[in-house]
Amino acid sequence: MDFIQAIFDLIKNLSVVYFFIIIGIVWRFSPLYREKFTVWFTNIAIWIFFPIVILSSFSDIESFTGQSIIFVTCLAILVHLVSYFTIYLMSRNLDPSEIGARVLCSTFPNALLFPFPIIIAIIGSSALFTATLFVFIALVSRNTLGVYLGVYYGSKKMNSSSNVSDSFKLDVRKIILDTFKFPPFVALVLGFILYSIYGHTIISILPYIDIIKNLSLYGSLLIIGFSFEKFEQLLPQNLFSRDILEVSLPRFIISPLFAGSILLLVNAPPLVSVPLFIQSMAPPAVSNILYGQFFHFDTSKISQLITSLTLLALLILPLEFLIILILFPF
Repeated sequence: MDFIQAIFDLIKNLSVVYFFIIIGIVWRFSPLYREKFTVWFTNIAIWIFFPIVILSSFSDIESFTGQSIIFVTCLAILVHLVSYFTIYLMSRNLDPSEIGARVLCSTFPNALLFPFPIIIAIIGSSALFTATLFVFIALVSRNTLGVYLGVYYGSKKMNSSSNVSDSFKLDVRKIILDTFKFPPFVALVLGFILYSIYGHTIISILPYIDIIKNLSLYGSLLIIGFSFEKFEQLLPQNLFSRDILEVSLPRFIISPLFAGSILLLVNAPPLVSVPLFIQSMAPPAVSNILYGQFFHFDTSKISQLITSLTLLALLILPLEFLIILILFPF
């Protein structure tokens, strides 16, 4: 009976997720849409809503240990490495530019704007503590391993590594600084400090927190809808091409299988296992386009991969959460 009730709750929560994503898609292709809307919604979510929701998540934490932080860190790193080596083995005979585009889209997921609203809708903001740790590791991975891979495949493409290496040295210094100025990460650090001083009760008094949680949820789901740039990208022949399906293998199968196996092995609690499982199968991040531009990869290919894999992620979302309910009941 509890499982059946959980299924009904899941359907109800997913209906909210799909409803606002569809509104975002319809709005995106309507005459009323302006490009600045995406920028506004994204900035408000990253700079205001998500930091406040992350801070509030500390009010639901009774305690945390260094071991749990180390575990989340190690799992997040391994998820990135497993994704990379899987796509590398599948793509190593292709042109370096093609490999670079595939590597970016299969290795570095959208760890914030896609999974956060879904985690809030399904299990609540209390799980964002673990999710935010994953976000930080994803940022560090993208700004270190991602830059290294960009340099490697970019230099192979250009047959000259000197200019790219110089850019790499300058870029790493900047992006590592940007990582530590990233608002959700700042909120995580501030949450640690407040929690250490006052305990979990002090953060629960944040005013209007339920309203902010709902705004962050609905606004982020609209952003997902806005991410579809061209209607043609949603056509089946583009969505289910061999290229798309190959890159989806590490994103939606290998990575979550690996993460799920580890989480089951250590018997991680739902507040840890559910957000990490969701994070492990998130579609690629839009920021991969910027990295592709910087390292002279095929950005149209990266854009197509991001759009198609995001839509695929939405299509398989019910199956994903059925698996989550079975493996990690909460």
